[in-house]
Amino acid sequence: MRRLLLVITFLISAPSVAWAQPRVMFGGGFTNPQGDLRESADPGWHIDAGVQIGIPTLPVSLRGDGQLHRLASSNNDYRDTEFLSGAVSVVFTLPGVGLEPYLLAGLGSYRFNGGLAVTEGIQRSDTGYHGGFGVVTGQLGLGFFAEVRYVRIDQDGVAMSMTPLTLGFRL
Repeated sequence: MRRLLLVITFLISAPSVAWAQPRVMFGGGFTNPQGDLRESADPGWHIDAGVQIGIPTLPVSLRGDGQLHRLASSNNDYRDTEFLSGAVSVVFTLPGVGLEPYLLAGLGSYRFNGGLAVTEGIQRSDTGYHGGFGVVTGQLGLGFFAEVRYVRIDQDGVAMSMTPLTLGFRL
C-alpha cells in the first residue's frame, strides 16, 4: 500500500517538477485572407511573438502568442484591415529526426480594425479559433520554425478567416 501511495505521489508531482524551460518565439510572414474577409482585404503580412512551455517527457506543450496582421485593401470602398490577437494553443509534437513536425490548435481573442471607407471604421474584439501544423529544428539553444495556421473569427454572421504562414526563430 505504501509503494502504491509513493508511486501515485510521484506521478502527481512529477509533471509539476519536470516542466521544461520556456521557449521564446519570434517570427513573421505572409497572411492570406479567406472567406468573407477576401472581399475587403488583400494578402498582407504579420509579426508574431510567443512563449511555449512543455513537459520534457510528453509530446504536448502549451503556447501563448500574440500576432499583428496588416492587410491592405485595393478596393477603395474598404479601409486597410488590422488584427491584433492573443491566442493560447495546445501543441502536439510528432516524432522526427532533425526536423520535428507538430500540430497545434487553440482559441484566441482577435481585435479587428477596419470596415467601410465611408464610415469611421469598426473596432471590435471577437473570439476565434485556429489550427495548423509546422516544423521546428534546433532543439538545443537557437532553433527555427515554420508553420501555417487556419484562423476563423465569427462576427455577427460573417465568417472572417485567414491563413498566416510564419517563419521564425526560437530561443
